[in-house]
Amino acid sequence: MGLRDIMFRSACSVLAGLLLGQAAAACTSAEMSRTADGFVRKIVAGSDKVRAFDSTAEESEAFVLDLMQPYFVICETPDHLRVTDLEALSVAEAEAGLTGYVRKDQTYDWPTREALAFSDLALLGRRPEIVAWDDREVLKSFMATGDETAHGPTFRENIGATLRRTREARPYPVLGSGEERLLGRSARRVFDVLLPAAIRPSDAVVFDAADLTRATEALTSATIVIAFDATGSMERFARLVAESFKSSFSRLPPDVLAELKLGFVFYRDQDDEVPLESTPPFPVAQAVELLIAAAANMYGGGSDDEPVLDAVYHAAHLYDWPAEAGRRIIVAVLNDDAKAATVGRIDPEDRVPTGIDAIGVARTLFEQGVPLISVQAGPRRGQYLDQVLGTLARETDGVFIRWEEGLDEAAIADALANQLQARAARDIAEGRAVAAQIESIDGAAVVPLEVVDGEKLQRLREAGIRFNIDLGEGGVLVQPGYMMEAADLLVPQIRMDKRTLLDLINLMSVLAVTGVDADSMRQSVQQSLAAIAGEAVDPSETIGQTLQRQLGVQFRSGLLEFNLEYLEALTPAERATFARRLQEAAQGLDTFLNANLEHLDRNPWVWMPIAALP
Repeated sequence: MGLRDIMFRSACSVLAGLLLGQAAAACTSAEMSRTADGFVRKIVAGSDKVRAFDSTAEESEAFVLDLMQPYFVICETPDHLRVTDLEALSVAEAEAGLTGYVRKDQTYDWPTREALAFSDLALLGRRPEIVAWDDREVLKSFMATGDETAHGPTFRENIGATLRRTREARPYPVLGSGEERLLGRSARRVFDVLLPAAIRPSDAVVFDAADLTRATEALTSATIVIAFDATGSMERFARLVAESFKSSFSRLPPDVLAELKLGFVFYRDQDDEVPLESTPPFPVAQAVELLIAAAANMYGGGSDDEPVLDAVYHAAHLYDWPAEAGRRIIVAVLNDDAKAATVGRIDPEDRVPTGIDAIGVARTLFEQGVPLISVQAGPRRGQYLDQVLGTLARETDGVFIRWEEGLDEAAIADALANQLQARAARDIAEGRAVAAQIESIDGAAVVPLEVVDGEKLQRLREAGIRFNIDLGEGGVLVQPGYMMEAADLLVPQIRMDKRTLLDLINLMSVLAVTGVDADSMRQSVQQSLAAIAGEAVDPSETIGQTLQRQLGVQFRSGLLEFNLEYLEALTPAERATFARRLQEAAQGLDTFLNANLEHLDRNPWVWMPIAALP
């Protein structure tokens, strides 16, 4: 029987089992279930349709397991696992969360704390698809030969489907890993992972038919917010932009123009009397008149570099976007030069964080599906202008309108107006094409998922539309596979809790002490390891093996691949060198802990880059 058949057994088979008199077997335990290595056992659902029940009779549903989320095993029967959604060390803690019985054959064991998450580079730019192999030997053959035709992957990601996954989509669980050689030369880590199969085009977005009007408006409208340099030298350029808007947008059909609104975030130097002020979005004609009026009130300036990143951050996070904003587009207009990072002093309520660079600002815009059009509004080009404006446009799939030789203010203003007019027309047309495919079925509104990308789903959320993604009978299956490490695409992480971090820091600190006798050292290290392992330490194991067995993580360096006898055999000079490396490792972990302390005080764990481990 295939995985799909096993996972989605019909109600008839359950009923048949009950009629045969199969008794519901419960399980109890004084302690959480552990693997043979002593690691608290956790599992991942084999699809998004796996249900947990109040008993093994499967009569009353407790909850549906979230896709790619770990659940922790309390105890087991021959066919079922009793699981909890809380990462608990005791049964009492576990039972404070969601608990239920799930069939063993609908789950995968996740024996590590590791997972693969998208790197910042993958999030910010066009990236290759994820590929994986279902047979490690075939992957090894590909690595040895580079011949994808003969030894090609069996899994290819549908990038569009990935982007349609919700923002809570979790990293890919790592079941294990090991090193292989690529083309016989460079060592590459191969990860044994769990991957969600691609969403099918037949799947659909479903919402209440009563929300159809609001949903249609969200899909078929657009709002542009312009972060406009409002210092004294910009009056003429502002008037030219207003005139270009009049001319360019007048070419839009009236029904399209009616769905478009413009708002402004006017910004100046942080020391000017009013460093930032914003307007709500208006229909184009009113927005043009507002810009003409604002041009007469442009003042201040004096410093060459302007806080454009603060203004863009404000537009993205703090601007009062209407619920029916529809397609969101941000424009950044700047003359002369840009500050390289946010200064945090132009927002009236001090809500802009300091020190965020262009990549950091762009990351959020990209994740929200908001393109940015940046405009160089004068011929002078300061040190950071190209870097900031170019990055904002490039990393959000926007456009940088650059002042080139032979251009003047009027040409730049026309280029901006034409770019916005064309984008707005295209986006509204795309939204209408999606809205045209909405069907009413049994009191619900249904639209094919294949025509609704992640940005449009976000529009619906922001408009307050409650919707479900109906994945049909099969749902999204999880499948195991093997993939090579790719630092520009996926990065390994580890689920790390505060207690484990503190235990590791304490262990490193104890190991780094060089001025104590061997017996005291042995006793201190054994106590530290026992605190982590929860048991007496096996003297035949290296410290790294003990930590891997208990923490479920494979350490990347050989720093801890020794036992206590090794420490005792070191010369004073070797001990001193070794102690420095351990101190650096402890300091690195302590730095990570302090940087994430606020989050760890509110949450049981945090994702930590594997690179931060010793």
